[in-house]
Amino acid sequence: MHDIPDSNSSTSFSQTKSPDIRRSKLENRPFIYYLRLIFRVLAYDAVLWFFNLVIQTFFRDVQARGSFNIPKKGPVIFVIAPHHNQFVDGLVVMTKVKENSNRRIAFLIAQKSYDRFFIGHAAKLCSAIPVRRAQDLLKRGTGTIYLDDNDVVANDKDNRVIRGKGTHFTTECQVKGLIGLPDSLGNSPILEIVNDEKLILKKPFGSTRKKIQEKIDERLHNGTTFKIAPHIDNHVVFHNVFNHLNDGKVLGIFPEGGSHDRPDLLPLKPGVAIMALGAVAQQIKKRDEAINIKQGEAAAAAATSDDDDDDDDVTIEPIVPVSIVPVGLNYFHPHKFRSRVVIEFGKPIIVDEQMAAEYSENSRESVDNLLKVITLGLKEVTVTCNDYETLMVLQAVRRLYTSGNRETIPLPMVIEMNRRLIKGYEQYKDRPDVKELKEAVLEYNRNLMRLNLHDHQVESLNRRHRVHTTWMFITRFFKFFLFMGLSMPGIFMFSPVFIISRRISRQKAKEALAGSVVKIEAKDVLSTWKILVALGLAPMLYIFWSVIGTILIVKLKVLDEIEVSVWFIFVVFYLWAVLTTYASLRIGEIGVDYYKSLKPLFISMLSINSDKFQIEKLKKTRRKLCLRVNEFCNKYGPEIFDDFNRFYRYYNDGIDVEHKMELLARQEREEEEQEKEENDDIQNTIGSDNLQRTTSASSLDLNLSNLADIPIFASADLEQTSDVNSIRDMDAPVVEQTGANEKSFELANGEAEDNDTDAEGPKMRLRKAMQKKLFET
Repeated sequence: MHDIPDSNSSTSFSQTKSPDIRRSKLENRPFIYYLRLIFRVLAYDAVLWFFNLVIQTFFRDVQARGSFNIPKKGPVIFVIAPHHNQFVDGLVVMTKVKENSNRRIAFLIAQKSYDRFFIGHAAKLCSAIPVRRAQDLLKRGTGTIYLDDNDVVANDKDNRVIRGKGTHFTTECQVKGLIGLPDSLGNSPILEIVNDEKLILKKPFGSTRKKIQEKIDERLHNGTTFKIAPHIDNHVVFHNVFNHLNDGKVLGIFPEGGSHDRPDLLPLKPGVAIMALGAVAQQIKKRDEAINIKQGEAAAAAATSDDDDDDDDVTIEPIVPVSIVPVGLNYFHPHKFRSRVVIEFGKPIIVDEQMAAEYSENSRESVDNLLKVITLGLKEVTVTCNDYETLMVLQAVRRLYTSGNRETIPLPMVIEMNRRLIKGYEQYKDRPDVKELKEAVLEYNRNLMRLNLHDHQVESLNRRHRVHTTWMFITRFFKFFLFMGLSMPGIFMFSPVFIISRRISRQKAKEALAGSVVKIEAKDVLSTWKILVALGLAPMLYIFWSVIGTILIVKLKVLDEIEVSVWFIFVVFYLWAVLTTYASLRIGEIGVDYYKSLKPLFISMLSINSDKFQIEKLKKTRRKLCLRVNEFCNKYGPEIFDDFNRFYRYYNDGIDVEHKMELLARQEREEEEQEKEENDDIQNTIGSDNLQRTTSASSLDLNLSNLADIPIFASADLEQTSDVNSIRDMDAPVVEQTGANEKSFELANGEAEDNDTDAEGPKMRLRKAMQKKLFET
C-alpha cells in the first residue's frame, strides 16, 4: 500500500490521533513538511490544469448543475454514477469540483490501474488512494468444476453448490475469496468450503445477458476450468480513508465498481456506506477515549495534589458529520469527440453521530439503509432506463415535445426533461395509451432511419420554393467548403492521431468486452483510449512537423540574413503546429454544422412528387405525435410533479430554472454571511445586556442600487412588510423545492406584531417576508 497524501493534507494517512492531538502535533511540524505540502498542492493543481485542457478539447461543452450543493468545508464523499467513461469520468468531476468549490478530490483507484505507467503517475500526483481488488488477482485453479443439479442449499431456490474433480478447495481457496469462470464469464464469492471437492457459493454464477448466461450454464454442466483469488483484507484502506475524511478532506468514489455502458445503474457496492459511517464512528470512539484519558489524568492529579486549580478544562472536539454528495454524469454520446456532458450535484446526504451509533450496534442494517438512500440520491441526478430502446423512445418524445427552437434550451434543462419523462413512463408504462404512444414513436424513429434523417431536419424539409432552397443550399455549401478548406492544414497534420486512436480504442473495446459480463459494447473505454493515444502520439507528431519545418528553413536559407538559433526555429514551428491544429478544430466545427444542414436542403431541392408525398406524410405524422406527446405530458405530468406548469413553460421558453434557483441560493448565502458579520459586530460593540433598537435610517445605505430594498420603493404592501414575523433562514435546497425563481418578489401575509419587540431593518424584514412566502407556497 502506497502512502499517498491528499493535496489538502495537513496530516498523513497513517495518523490515528484524536483531532485535538493532531492539531498540537501539526503546530510542531518541521519546515520541510510544509514545503512538501505546498509541492503536493502545486503538483495537483498543475496536473489538473493540464487535464482540464484535455477535457475542454475532447468535449465541446461541459456544464455543471447544482454546484451550490457542494459543501464548502468538512469531510465530503462524492459518489459518482453512472461510470460510463472509465478514467475520463474522474477527470470531469475533479475539474468541475475544483472550479466550483476550490476543493481537491482524492479518488479511490484500483491497484491494477495504479500500477500502470502513465495512469499511475498521474494518479499519484492527484493523491489517489489505491485499492486492491480480488478480481485483479485471479489465477488458474487445479482441476475442473461442475454444477450438480441434485445439490441444493437449504432454504434457497438457487443451486450454489460447486463440485470439483481433482480440485484442492481446502488448500487453494479461502472463505470470502473468489472463484471465477474462464473467458471472464463471471466471479462469485465463496461462502463455505466443505471439502477438497465441494464448496458453497455466496451467490450463483449469472448474467443479465442471455448469451453469456447460456455459456455459463453450458460450462458448469459440462465441467470447466476455473480461477481463484484470495480474500482481500481492506481494513488498512478503510482505516486510511477514515483518517482522510476525519481530517476534513474530500473523497471521490464510483460505487458501481468498474465502468460499463449499460443504460441503468449497476448495484452499488457497500464500501461507500462503510466509509461514511465508519469515519463518524471513528470520531466517536476517539472522543470517548480522549474523555477517559483526560478524566483519568484529572483523577490522578487530584489524588496527588489538593490545591491544583490550574488544570485546563477538558475540551472535546465535536463530532463532524460526513456529507455524501450524489453526482450524476450525463453524457451526450460519451465516446465521441467534441460531444457534450452535464454533471449534476445532488443534495448532500448527511451521516451524523446518531447514524454512526446505530452502525456500531447493527452494521449490516445501517449499511443497507444508507446504501438505499444513496441509490435514491443517484437516481435523482442521473438519466437511467431499463433498456436502450426505451431510452431512445423517451429522448424522441422529449424532442417532439419541444415547441420552440431546441438550440436555445440549456443542456441542464434537457437532462431534467429526460429524467422527468423517464419517471413518468416508469409510473404509467402499463397503461394502454402509453403503450400505443411508445409504439407510434418507435415507428416514427424507424421511418427516420429509412430516410437517413434526424428529427430536427423533418420540419425544415421543403418549406420554401425550390429556387430559394437551391440558393440556400449553394450558399451553405460554399460556407462549408470555405471552413473545411481553412481547417484542412490541421486535419492533414493531425490525421494520423485520429486514425490510430480510433483503431486502438476499438481494439481495446473488443478486449474489454471479452473480459466483462456487464458491458454491452464496451463503449465506456473508447474515449479513455482515444485520449491516451492522442496524448502519446500528438507530441511526437508535433516534433516531426517541427523538425521538417526547421530543416526546410535551414536548407532553403530563409533566415540566412538573420542570426537565429535552430532551437528557436524548432520551438516556433512546434507552437505553430499546436495553434494550427487547434484553430482547425474550432473552424472545422463550424464547417460540420453547415454540413449537417445540407441534407434536408438537398432532399427538398431534388425531391420529386412521390418523395414530396412521403415527406409530407412524415411531417404530418410528426405533428400528430407532437399533439399526443403534449397530451401525455399534460395528462400525467401534474400528477407527478407539483411544479409541472412552471417547469414545462420554462422548458419551451429555453429558460434554465435550476440556474436561476442556483443564483438565488448563492445570493441568499452571501446575504446570510453578511448579516452574520454585521450582527457579530453589533454584539461586540453594544453587548448582550444593552440591546438598542435599530432604526430604518441607520440601517440603510441610501443609494440608487438598493432603492428596491426600501419599503416605500418596493412593490409590496408596507403594512405587511413592516410587521412580518422573523422566520428561520432557509438553505439552497429549500429554495430549490419551493420555486424561488417565480416568487422571489412576492411578500407574505404576516400577523401583526408590536414594533417595539421587533426592531429589524426594512431590508431584512423584506427578505425574510419573501422567504416566508416561498416556504408557504
